[in-house]
Amino acid sequence: MAKKNLEEFAYKSIIKMILENHFKPGDFLLETELSDSLELSRTPVRHALSLLVAEGFLDKKKKKGCFIPSPSPQDARHVFYAREHIEGLAAASAARYASAGDIEFLYDLIEKEKNVENPGTREAKIAYVTINESFHLGIARISLNKYLEQYCRHSFWRSHTYIFFFDRYYSGLNPNGQKTSPRQHMEITKAIADRDEEKASDLMKQHVRTTFEQLFVKL
Repeated sequence: MAKKNLEEFAYKSIIKMILENHFKPGDFLLETELSDSLELSRTPVRHALSLLVAEGFLDKKKKKGCFIPSPSPQDARHVFYAREHIEGLAAASAARYASAGDIEFLYDLIEKEKNVENPGTREAKIAYVTINESFHLGIARISLNKYLEQYCRHSFWRSHTYIFFFDRYYSGLNPNGQKTSPRQHMEITKAIADRDEEKASDLMKQHVRTTFEQLFVKL
């Protein structure tokens, strides 16, 4: 397997392990243990961990390694506030620059999201996370602004540190969760397709704000 493929495999495998509750906030992810578990050398694991740190999904302490950041209400508010406004800008830019192929890509993701089977299972959880990431970071890519794309990726994964551990859908307590996401994703995509920059931005900000409120206000 090529070096890049090994790093991608390590990256996706580590996220999958976190989703499946092999780790909890505050846990350190050790290169040696991950290498043994994934049957990889330490190099692709190290690169995968570095990418997860750069994206804000993990933190790092000097001489101690990478770890899952512990929850903090203030940090959560700051992360979601930043994400709300950054992704709002990205959605507005996407409404200006999206191609027909880009819009078709977003609609295809929404159909996949609607058709995720067996809600509440680990398989459904991982499928949803993959689709949701593709949707949000896809819009960032479609914005054609490399800085917005970079900041969207960082704030998206940082916010998901909280989502993974606090959302009742992800934890399996609410198998009917996330019903609002396909509808909101559809509304955002339609605004992008209609070239309505202001509406796309407002809908995206509302969508991110709703996620925050569901996690920290209604739980």
